[in-house]
This record gives sequence, C-alpha cells and structure tokens, in this order.
Amino acid sequence: MDKVKKWQKEIEVITGDVEDLLYSKYQAEELEKIIRANPFVQQNISSFWEHYKLNYTYFIVSKIWHQIDEDTRSLSLINLLKDLLTNHRVITKSWWVSQGSNALSSSTFEEEFGKGDNLDLNLVCEDIQSLKDSTKEIKEFRHKQVGHKDNSGKFTSNISYTKIKEAIGQIEKLVIKYQLLLTQSGYESLTPVPDDWQVAFTKGWINNEK
Repeated sequence: MDKVKKWQKEIEVITGDVEDLLYSKYQAEELEKIIRANPFVQQNISSFWEHYKLNYTYFIVSKIWHQIDEDTRSLSLINLLKDLLTNHRVITKSWWVSQGSNALSSSTFEEEFGKGDNLDLNLVCEDIQSLKDSTKEIKEFRHKQVGHKDNSGKFTSNISYTKIKEAIGQIEKLVIKYQLLLTQSGYESLTPVPDDWQVAFTKGWINNEK
C-alpha cells in the first residue's frame, strides 16, 4: 500500500498549509472587527489598512493557488484528488475497516465514499469539479495583476471577498473529507485554536514624544 502511504503524507502536508490559510483568514477578520469597533482607529488607520488588505489578498490568493496548481511537480489538493481518481480502486472498503481496533465502519465508508467495494470515482470527479468551480475566479485573478492603483492613488483589486471565502470554504471541506478517507481523522474545522495575538492592540506602545 505504498500509494496509500504517499497519499497520507500528502494530505498531512496539505492540511498544515490549509490550517495556515484559515488562521490568516481568522486574523484578518478579527483585525477588521477591532478597527470597526474603534472610531479613533478608523480615522487613523486608512493607509495601513489599504496596504494590509492588499498584502492579505496577495497572500490568500497565493495560498489558495497552492491547492489548485495542476503542475505535476506541485503537491496540491487538486493533484491529490486527480491521483485518487486515477487510482481509485486502491482505496477499498476492506482496507478502510482494517485500520486497527478503532477503525470506522463500512457503513461510514458507504455513506461518505460510495456504495461499492472501492472509492467511487464519480464522487471524486464531482469534488474535483466543485474545487475548480469555487476557485475559478481566484485562478483568473492570480494570472492577472492582483492589485493596482486607481486614479485616486489607492490600491484596488477586482476579486470579491465573498469569492475568496467561498474558495477557502470549499478547500477546507474537501481537505476534511479526504483526511477522513485516508487517515480516518474526524476534523470538524481546520482553523487552529486562536492564541492571544490581540493583546498587542490593548496597550499603546508608540512614544510620540520628540
């Protein structure tokens, strides 16, 4: 089962990368809440916030691209799914239920991955297509200039945050699904437990004295 071991290693690397993506999304959302809750900050943070949003967009688009890059040299979610599709018969129900004393049942395999004796290739095809559909605009955006200054001198971009959230959500959903398939790990979310990074915003640390 060398193929399965390869997939297991790949899904762990992919999971770590997506956890980083989701934590960055969480931090950006929490920072925006801090800004919206403080009128003084809103009045004095405009240039910083514009640059932060631009850099965040660059980063997030890059991280999403890591998972949809179909270059055969890339370790990406889509390449893992394509490999599973080509070799779907390697994943069998009998292998699934033989994963030790705590292995999940055959009924769980049938509910999640197909009624037959092997991983249902149609399900994998659907997942590949859903990944492509949800990230189509991200892919197009990545291949163009991701930000430029408009006539007012502000940085702009032509990708909506809704599309970014949709792409991230679909990637998270699929990573959780294929973690279950390959390692029987029952993730509910891939967002890491938050730390106390907000504490930096509770104390004034810039000395304005000349």
